[in-house]
Amino acid sequence: MDNIIGIELFGNALGRWLVALSFVVGGFIVGKLVSWISTNILRRISAKTKNRVDDIVLAVAEKPLALIVTVAGLSFGIDSLAIGTETAAFVDKAFMVLVTIVAAWTANKIFDAIMDEYLIPFARKSEGTLDDQLLPIIRKTVSTLIWVFAALLALKNSGYDVGALLAGLGLGGVAVALAAKDTLSNFFGSVAVFIDRPFKINERIKIAGIDGTVVEIGLRTSRLRTLENRIVTIPNATFASSPIENVSSEPNTKVVQILDLARSNGAAKLAKAVMLLKAVGAETEGTDGTPAAGLSSIGDFSYRMTFVFYVKKGADYLNTVNAVNLEVLRLFEAADIALAFPTRMIVNG
Repeated sequence: MDNIIGIELFGNALGRWLVALSFVVGGFIVGKLVSWISTNILRRISAKTKNRVDDIVLAVAEKPLALIVTVAGLSFGIDSLAIGTETAAFVDKAFMVLVTIVAAWTANKIFDAIMDEYLIPFARKSEGTLDDQLLPIIRKTVSTLIWVFAALLALKNSGYDVGALLAGLGLGGVAVALAAKDTLSNFFGSVAVFIDRPFKINERIKIAGIDGTVVEIGLRTSRLRTLENRIVTIPNATFASSPIENVSSEPNTKVVQILDLARSNGAAKLAKAVMLLKAVGAETEGTDGTPAAGLSSIGDFSYRMTFVFYVKKGADYLNTVNAVNLEVLRLFEAADIALAFPTRMIVNG
């Protein structure tokens, strides 16, 4: 029996190969055992708790943990062989890098699951859609940070001097920051929007001469749909450096009209016209607020009257203005109040 175990294969005795195989098989069996315990025991225990965090962690971490245990058995099996110091060190480093990658993947999946379970339903219940726009940015940012940290840890486990690498990145970071100045300003512009909340998604704003409805807010740029139904992409830095007029926040829309009345109208008819205009501006469906009307100037050929009324928020703007104007014409005709006709002066040479 000793002679059989002492047989060498690829520089290792058969006994060493059996020990290595036992580590590999043992790792596989323990991995399956961990998976079974997690599924049949730990999940039942976690199901009795009030919160869902432990259920989420178990559901996500079960397979990665079983994989790490299985790979650990493989690593121990390889280490038990006479493979040389350098090869053994390489195997150990490869195992640690794999563990780091699996841990980063697991952490990322756990965060995604927690977002889906808690943050996204909370954002859907909140007013406005700005939270819904912010969540993908948070997801990408956290995921990037996890993988950056995992990459640094993997490099350290591989034997690289991470401190020297970070120092080099710090020196080069100044040049990168200068080159990416516009990108950084756009990023901080988006941060300012999310913190100050000067507007929400689907609200109409005016900024830098652009009038449109906000349809998307990104890390670098945002998109507005103009009144001409065109998409305009705006750098987020514009939000931090330009005044923002939130048109949707107004309680109503002010309408100012100039009416020229004929000089044939006397003072009594002008006073009647002011009264009628105020009544129409207050009583027509779709109007809001307190209207105003008055004789603003007296010209050579007409009396100029200014009429101010307000269209209610959410009302059909054009239909409301149309209804007001038609009612004004009807009442003026009934009261025999004449509008001024265009005049033309002909000079004979």
